Amino acid sequence: MKRILSVIVSLMLILPSLAFAAQADPAAAPRAIVEMLYAGEYRQVFDQSTPDVQAMLGSEESLAAGLMQITQVYGAYNGIVSAAAGEQDGYLVGQITCSHEYADITYTVALDADGLIAGFTIADVRQKAAASTADSSLFVSEPITLRAGEADATQGLLTLPNGDGPFPAVIMMQGSGASDMNETVFGITPFRDLAEGLAMAGVASIRYDKYTFAHADLLKADPELLAAFTAKEEYILDAQAALDLLRADGRIGEIYLLGHSQGAMLLPRIMQTLGAERLAGGVMLAGTPLPLWMIQYHQSLAVLAKTPEAERDAKTAELETEKARLDQIRAMTDEELKQATFFGVPAYYQMDQMSVDAAQTAIRLQKPLLIVQGGKDWQVTPADGIEAWQAALDGKLAVTYKLYPDMTHLLFDLAGEPAGDTTDYHAGSAVSQALIDDIAAWILQK
Repeated sequence: MKRILSVIVSLMLILPSLAFAAQADPAAAPRAIVEMLYAGEYRQVFDQSTPDVQAMLGSEESLAAGLMQITQVYGAYNGIVSAAAGEQDGYLVGQITCSHEYADITYTVALDADGLIAGFTIADVRQKAAASTADSSLFVSEPITLRAGEADATQGLLTLPNGDGPFPAVIMMQGSGASDMNETVFGITPFRDLAEGLAMAGVASIRYDKYTFAHADLLKADPELLAAFTAKEEYILDAQAALDLLRADGRIGEIYLLGHSQGAMLLPRIMQTLGAERLAGGVMLAGTPLPLWMIQYHQSLAVLAKTPEAERDAKTAELETEKARLDQIRAMTDEELKQATFFGVPAYYQMDQMSVDAAQTAIRLQKPLLIVQGGKDWQVTPADGIEAWQAALDGKLAVTYKLYPDMTHLLFDLAGEPAGDTTDYHAGSAVSQALIDDIAAWILQK
């Protein structure tokens, strides 16, 4: 449920094909553009752009604001680490990778035959994270492989307290989107912090690269699988393999599922599929019982509230039109769903998400739950999160609710008022120690 970071430019323009003269270093010109940008020469970059790109940028001030946002989120700029370029359809197209403290960012820069910028996009962001500050002598981390020997084998880590055990353990399930085993985003590592903190408190954990992160190549190569992609491929296959691995390890005692964001939203469904009798309970962090599309709708309403008034009515009408398609989507066949989208997400995937009522499933399973929410979470607000869970579960099973007033969606505490955008996510922030302590205490008292 992560909002996409606003970038400097998001569209590559298609212009008439033009010829280029041979160049000794084809990457020199695109590299120079990126260097000017980071040197603060926004006017020069703006003036060297085509009229269409200038219209898209709006002004040199918006260009400066975009770069400022990048450095706020990904930390200090450390320089260009690679540059390559070649001719594509009559343009000189460069791939320039810049190192920031918490990410390597690759820009695609397209220049026309006159040397004007015809396109400027962020092509890739490779997340990095600060080194762990935990005392590694207080726990043990062991590499593990899910489905070893299979084409979709997935790497992860088993983190254990010191000693012989048996220790209670959690299986960690990330939020939406592709994510590494640490759930690294914006220079923050929620799952690494949780795993190490819980181990020091006496609770083991298993975490692994999410399927969409580890196997993007397999998904891209199989259009049929991608068209019919659901929670089974995204979450359940890995959680099942992790559960099997833990149950075969004599150092492990009771096993819990721990989900963050969409992982928490799907936790009851995954628990049911894996076999609730094999699990001791669930920990749900910043999740919701509401369907994915409804969270997207609420997030969009929050964005519209900040939109200039002149644009708001038209964008609100677009949003309401999309919402009104819900009945139409529900009436589609599977094949029709595979060809459509709903709120920008494949409709087949959305329908799969709507197929299981999270709250009613949890009530049927009657497994104890710890439901956690941050008061400064604007991605899944308390109203859509902890309050919605309380209303939907209605005291019908054993639940412990915890609201942390200063905690964000990424599980760290934020001082002051949140901006309500990604600038709230300060690289290097650590998961709330109070949260780690409370999860450990809840599990260990069972």
